[in-house]
Amino acid sequence: MGVFPSDSDVSLPSKDSGISLDSIRSPLHERSTEWRAMWISIAMQFVVGVQISVYYMSMWPYLSGLDKTADMDFLGWVVAACNIGCTISNPLYGLWNQKTLSCKWPTITGFLIAAVGQLMYGAISEVQQHGKWYMLAARVVTGLGVGNLAALRAYGATASTPKDRLKAISYGTAGYVFGISFGPAISAFFTPLGEEGYNIWIVKLDMYTAAAYLMALICILASVFMLVFFKEDYAGIIDKDKGDEKCNSYVVVPKFDLVPALICIYLYMIVSMIATNIEVMSTPLTTVLYDWKDSQAILYNGIIESVTCIVSVLINFGIGKSRIGKIDKRIQILFGLAVFVAFHLVNYPWWFYSGPLNFLPPGSNTTIVGGCLDTYTWCSSTTRVPMALYIFAFVFFFGIAFPFVESPAAALYSEILGPRKQGNMQGLFSFGGSITPFVASIIITFLFQHTGYKYVIILQSSTIFIAIILMFFFYNRLVPLKLKPQNGKSAAYKNGVFYSM
Repeated sequence: MGVFPSDSDVSLPSKDSGISLDSIRSPLHERSTEWRAMWISIAMQFVVGVQISVYYMSMWPYLSGLDKTADMDFLGWVVAACNIGCTISNPLYGLWNQKTLSCKWPTITGFLIAAVGQLMYGAISEVQQHGKWYMLAARVVTGLGVGNLAALRAYGATASTPKDRLKAISYGTAGYVFGISFGPAISAFFTPLGEEGYNIWIVKLDMYTAAAYLMALICILASVFMLVFFKEDYAGIIDKDKGDEKCNSYVVVPKFDLVPALICIYLYMIVSMIATNIEVMSTPLTTVLYDWKDSQAILYNGIIESVTCIVSVLINFGIGKSRIGKIDKRIQILFGLAVFVAFHLVNYPWWFYSGPLNFLPPGSNTTIVGGCLDTYTWCSSTTRVPMALYIFAFVFFFGIAFPFVESPAAALYSEILGPRKQGNMQGLFSFGGSITPFVASIIITFLFQHTGYKYVIILQSSTIFIAIILMFFFYNRLVPLKLKPQNGKSAAYKNGVFYSM
């Protein structure tokens, strides 16, 4: 049993021990965040986001052109492939960070693996047969690499002091969200190259492959940058293996409350699922809603994504820098969930919208003109979301909701865990954000192909309402870990129980 020191109620060391009360408090209260390393980790989270999302809008036209046997069901598996890799690797990178307290080497290793996956993706155009399976494999390899997000998240949570933690995590989330949102815009940038493109020696550069080779180069440059400039400093944890053991022996970190930690993971799971589904479905959805051909859908959605990205990043920085960040994180999350509900309400195919949707002219395809495929029988009974409403909801509702749920949820999760090594738990957090899009992308593409987007909206809305119910039901337990329990109360930690007297 131990007694945890506090400002007003402490178990003081003896006068002869040579340990002062200030030295006991110093592990957390007198440290400062090393912002140079933190900004580098934030930039690396941006790179991870780009690697994951860069093909979201161009993947379907590329896949359907490579292999005529590919359909929307298989697209779901290709989208899920990256998340399969992340699902496998996230816990491994988290465990690596937990055991070694290193962020540098897991991150470098991940980027080098991702570079291989991106080179594989770019080379698919040279494959004569079974292109869809090569694409699937390439995305799995990329996912195995970008699972290093777990190590980067753990660093943001443990290298920041308590007073800087929300700022650090908000900025890290902003970097990742910026990357997720900016990735499709990179594909849109290469649209002028066209599907034929140009040959430079043995490399073919077109609107689909140029982005892949650029991503591989960025991964290699990011690895070099981490190796040369990144210096780790964990200011936000109490580590018994480092520092003055006599001082640290007076510091006790209680066990964390598992239920609210799992709720935070669920919140991250649903925002990851919604973000992936919306971005992946945007190209085929706008093709059937507004008769945009493939190149138009990639370009226009890329522009919409870029504006949405600006909104999300500004809000994330606002959370980190302004008084918005001082608002109770639970209130921020509930507000974000409410905006997500508004997004889905606007995009539901209500009976008073115009319709039905148009089918492709006979003998045509989406590279020439937009519209519904003959197999989309649901188009004859589905209404069209007004374009202005679709764009407004995408830019503002989606752009506002995402940062108001993910940033506070990630920060609250870190605070619930407390000032301890978080590699394993951050790996679990990232695992949740990977497994859900993996499962959901398969379900969503199946639903879209066979029943339309109405049931996609209903399914996603259901997950949001579950989150709102959990938030209200466990509201009082969604709080940071209390290092000092109330007087006379006990708190469990790994070596037993301690009391504050």
